[in-house]
Amino acid sequence: MEVYVPYVIGSSVTAFLGKVAYSYLYPEPKEVVEEVEKKEDIEYNLVDSNLNERNVNSDKDRRSLGTSLREKMETLQKILRIECKRDYPINNTKKVRAKWIRYIKEYENIGHSEFVYNHTSKPYKSR
Repeated sequence: MEVYVPYVIGSSVTAFLGKVAYSYLYPEPKEVVEEVEKKEDIEYNLVDSNLNERNVNSDKDRRSLGTSLREKMETLQKILRIECKRDYPINNTKKVRAKWIRYIKEYENIGHSEFVYNHTSKPYKSR
């Protein structure tokens, strides 16, 4: 199979010119550009069923747990023990390891403050 150099160069130049022409004809509004830049600093106010309001920040709330599974489990165990007042053992049984992997994925998906809020021991309320 032969490589046609003029075809490769011609298609690259055409794609570049098409991009330039499209951005000239349809410029992106300034509000969208500013909104994308400000998106990093968005804070949300969440209201639960008891009308308690709390602030949640989307991007600043991500913390590194570590690189290996063992480091992540130990870091998360400290967070659960200190901030959530829960104590989970780290042993190498299949059931416990699966539980820790679920917790790690949840922590990485929703962030620190949401994870702490979801797993904090809530005091028992009698009716």
